[in-house]
Amino acid sequence: MSLLLELHYEKGDILETYLNEVYLGQAGTRSINGFGLASQFYFGESLRDLQEHQIALLVGMVKGPSYYNPRRHPERATARRNLVLSEMEEAGLIDSVRAAKARGKPLGVSARPSYSENRYPAYIDLVRRHLARDYREEDLRSEGLRIFTTLNPAIQNAAEYAVTDTLGRLASGETGEALEAAMVVTAKDSGEVLALVGGRDPQYAGFNRALDANRPIGSLIKPFIYLAALEQPERYTLITPVLDKSFTLEFDDGRRWQPKNYDKTERGEVPLHEALSHSYNLPAVRVGLDIGVDVVKDTLQAFGVTSSISEYPSMLLGSITMNPVTVAQMYQGLATSGFNTPLRTIREVTDAGGEALSRYSLEVDQVADPAAVHLVQYAMQETMQEGTGKSAYYTVPEELTLAGKTGTTDDGRDSWFAGFSGDLLAVSWVGRDDNGPTSLTGASGALPVWSRFMAQVPQHSFSPVVPDGVQYQWVNAERQALTKEHCNGARLVPLISGSEPTQTVSCSGNLQRQIKGWFEGLFR
Repeated sequence: MSLLLELHYEKGDILETYLNEVYLGQAGTRSINGFGLASQFYFGESLRDLQEHQIALLVGMVKGPSYYNPRRHPERATARRNLVLSEMEEAGLIDSVRAAKARGKPLGVSARPSYSENRYPAYIDLVRRHLARDYREEDLRSEGLRIFTTLNPAIQNAAEYAVTDTLGRLASGETGEALEAAMVVTAKDSGEVLALVGGRDPQYAGFNRALDANRPIGSLIKPFIYLAALEQPERYTLITPVLDKSFTLEFDDGRRWQPKNYDKTERGEVPLHEALSHSYNLPAVRVGLDIGVDVVKDTLQAFGVTSSISEYPSMLLGSITMNPVTVAQMYQGLATSGFNTPLRTIREVTDAGGEALSRYSLEVDQVADPAAVHLVQYAMQETMQEGTGKSAYYTVPEELTLAGKTGTTDDGRDSWFAGFSGDLLAVSWVGRDDNGPTSLTGASGALPVWSRFMAQVPQHSFSPVVPDGVQYQWVNAERQALTKEHCNGARLVPLISGSEPTQTVSCSGNLQRQIKGWFEGLFR
């Protein structure tokens, strides 16, 4: 083999290959091979930016990476480095003054290992996949391509801080230390990915949980169940009573399935908007079974879910698995009033001469009735004000109007939150890589990450435009009737035209409340 190598390759090529492959250290189960990766691992710098004394250290370590490990054995590493510097001086590569100065320098090893010169490895991972999706392979083989991304460094830094800081606060013993997280942030209207965090160590260029951790989504599916129902306004409105009561399904093979609420409590009939904002399981399953599991599946696929979706009833409790990027894609449609807006990370790609490459067109399709989506948005705002997401306002300014949804799976194995303001949509996930149980819910795990991020970024409140065919009415949900603003049980809710209650109840017996309302109105 040596003779064949000598025959076919120049010595410089052989040496270059060796330098790119030689073993120079170990990081857990990962080996550090090649001077390029070793430069990042030991110094956090690109190889071309290293100084003479740093290069000498890497050269010296080839003889024994473990024996001369500068982090464990700095004295040995220093002596070995200085020997290499002396050899460089003797060979005429550096003069005696520079050699003496280099020998007097500290090792310069970074305190923390780095694995990539890429500052945002998880984000660039998604860019690479979008390049393959949006551009022809033959165009991408050209050298000197310039890729302009949608990354916003300030928002990326805020997302990284939210993940690392919140996980540090959640950590408690062995379980806390095992927690991992991921986060995706997009521009609400355009679908541009502004930030992406793949784990609790954002600099680690390894497993990207935002893209590759496919986990059950739990209650994140509920807005889409109710959306499918609300697209049938003759059957369902926000005040339609839905039954929060246990039941059992028996399958043909004799198996039985009995869903339960997270808190094991049953409430009887509740209005649909409350069932969504408080994330009750039983009404969601009942509604999903009533309209058809296949209809819910079609709705998810219309919003951009491309993976296979089973039609088992358990799907209605979020047993289907997705990664955070797919969840962001799905919720992008809710944020944009029913448009399936493909997420994108690339604004433009130009060749070496500055000419823009042609890209595949990304179609934006209206996939849901905007009137029904508006009703779901109302319930998601209610989630933040009165429901499972209200603890966000311990961190986020009270005047910032938000819409969102929590998600929790069995034993707290997956904690999710997806929500948006007037400017940004963000999805966060917290869990364990080994799929072990935690004590977290969507509200106690992923929501703190999400709200800490939202609190750092200046933005506008979510204020959706009321679409044609939707009117806000004062209603009494308990009596399924229209009413007046200051009557007992009155609530202002959006209704699709034609779905309003036909009955009206007055509050003539509540004269004190009417007078108070009239008096308050004088000062508005």
